[in-house]
Amino acid sequence: SVASALATRPGASFADALAVDASDALGAQLQSARATRVSSAASSSFASTGSSARAITIPMRLDRAGTYVVEYRIGNTTVRGVLDTGSPFITMESKCGEVWGCLTEEDARRSGLEDTYEIYGLQEDGVTRWVLGDVAFDGKDASRKGLVARDDDDETQRTYRVDGREVGDAANLAVPSAAEESAAEASVAFAFPELSFGVTSQTVGRAGSAAGGVGSAPFVGLVKQRADWIRPTFLEQTDVSSFALDFDKDELILSRDALIAKDEKKNVFPLVDLRPLGAPVFHYAVTVDELWINGGKYRPRDRTQKPKPIYAVFDSGVTGCLVSRDLFYDSDFEYGIFECHARIKAEDGESVSVGTSLRTCTGRCLLLALPVDVPWTGFEDAHVVFLGLAFMYADGGVAVDADDGRLRLGAMGV
Repeated sequence: SVASALATRPGASFADALAVDASDALGAQLQSARATRVSSAASSSFASTGSSARAITIPMRLDRAGTYVVEYRIGNTTVRGVLDTGSPFITMESKCGEVWGCLTEEDARRSGLEDTYEIYGLQEDGVTRWVLGDVAFDGKDASRKGLVARDDDDETQRTYRVDGREVGDAANLAVPSAAEESAAEASVAFAFPELSFGVTSQTVGRAGSAAGGVGSAPFVGLVKQRADWIRPTFLEQTDVSSFALDFDKDELILSRDALIAKDEKKNVFPLVDLRPLGAPVFHYAVTVDELWINGGKYRPRDRTQKPKPIYAVFDSGVTGCLVSRDLFYDSDFEYGIFECHARIKAEDGESVSVGTSLRTCTGRCLLLALPVDVPWTGFEDAHVVFLGLAFMYADGGVAVDADDGRLRLGAMGV
């Protein structure tokens, strides 16, 4: 049983108990054509419990590796994970530790899903055992912090955002009273029973990870949609529709409603689904019209070569940026960068420059570009750049409506 496989004291591990199973599973996975993912059964939808709040704010803390960590609960145990907008799962390490937490026998149970071998951009997770547990996030009720748009043809109300910005017909908006604002500070929890997550036998940083990203760590992955051959994602098992990372307040916002108003177009970008090109999940990707590196516009060095389309993925699990290997060595990325900007068209038709430089990337910001292999079958005719936190800080925050396929850059509440 999984209960006997979970560590029960700091410094302990269930690695010994899993040694034989892990070895067999690892060998089977490496022989599979899908070494990084295996076919999974259809996921089940779990109703959330514990709160009627429509949105919640959760503190996030910048760790010394330069990425954000959030604290939450699995069963009765408080654990931590790196907030990652570039991966889909909640994962935990099998080995107990003071940094990430230590699951007990009562916190999880077998899910019935086969073990997998997971590989991320900067990390390999070894054998991952899929278990079930009750997951909960504690925070403050953010439902009434913003404006609620009313539909005259429907008596129901919908919270479009929690950031307090005024959109649409101002006369048709309900403004929270002082009492409602005070009530909004109440502590609440988003609780999700019987949620599937991964427990890894080990986490190993891939080449360059020590300087380019989280290194080795468990994740709170925020990618919601997936291909049908990989494991159920964290968010697809919940009723969370959208989320935001507020860098000014160091808060994560989870919302059961859209955070981007339907009539908002400025600094809002339509997301591009890269799954038809081989990606295993619906990354939060946009089409790049122009890529500028160290003041120069990128063009293929072989001028007879037809330019490949370039996509940018917003990935908070990375500090600087990861660049698909062909693009890295066909551009000034290979010489090191002091500035980089991607020009992307917003929904209002304006070209928006998303970027950073050594002049503006100071303090918590780390600007470093590293090459990465992108093993997506069918993606050979495209380039991808995974834009990390350095490319998001300048805007103050990022909001993603995962169900609607939209992303907004900008400070929350502006």
